[in-house]
Amino acid sequence: MAFLRSGFSRIGGSGDSGTVWKYASTDSIATALGANYFLPAIGEIAVNDVVMVSDSDGTAAVTISFCKANNGSTTITMASGTALGDS
Repeated sequence: MAFLRSGFSRIGGSGDSGTVWKYASTDSIATALGANYFLPAIGEIAVNDVVMVSDSDGTAAVTISFCKANNGSTTITMASGTALGDS
C-alpha cells in the first residue's frame, strides 16, 4: 500500500525539540519504515523527528522510529525503530 494522510497526525513539539508524530496503517511496520514511504509528508517531517507507527493489520504493534535523513524533495529515511511490547 502507500502512505495515507488520514493516518498521520502531529502529536506535539515546538522550538528546537522537534516534533512527535503518530501514524496508523494496515501496512506492516517494515513497509511503513521502508525507503521513502513517508515521501508525501517530506515537507513536514524533519531529521530527528519521532514517529510512532501503529500497525493494525491483524496483530497490534507499535514501533517508535525517527527520521534519519530528509533532503526536502526526493528522499526521506526512517530508522528501523524499536517495537513496544506488553511482555
